[in-house]
Amino acid sequence: MASVSQLNPYQCDQCGTANVVAAPVLYQQGTHTYSNRFSRTTSQSVSAQAAAPPCPRGYLRPVIVWGPIVLFFSLWTFIGLGSVVEVHGISAFKVYLALIILVLCIASVAGLINSLRKVGRYNREVFPRLLWDWEHTYICRRCGKSQLIPS
Repeated sequence: MASVSQLNPYQCDQCGTANVVAAPVLYQQGTHTYSNRFSRTTSQSVSAQAAAPPCPRGYLRPVIVWGPIVLFFSLWTFIGLGSVVEVHGISAFKVYLALIILVLCIASVAGLINSLRKVGRYNREVFPRLLWDWEHTYICRRCGKSQLIPS
């Protein structure tokens, strides 16, 4: 029985060869995971690292950046406003200082919320398009040129 060879309809624009492969396939073929009872190791070829899928952004980085700032200003806001409320004969400078720290606290909370919204917007709008582009990218095994082939 004769074997029917599968013809690849895609060709490389640069070198003209039909030896092109999808980026997810190249990534999967070059990534190997070895595990035993105590550890799990993943090794990747250089081509698999180059053909890695895009990653969504995490929410931890904005919290790490803005969290200490928010905590710092929140603490000093409560201390400053508490001293303004408790002491009746307080100077106007201390009241203004407490209000400035309150404004800085509100601004830092707004910065945290804005950063979290940007990450959410990226994961919701940009990341799916990048993933779709990655899934439809073909890479030439001869010259290494990658091209997006819409289906």
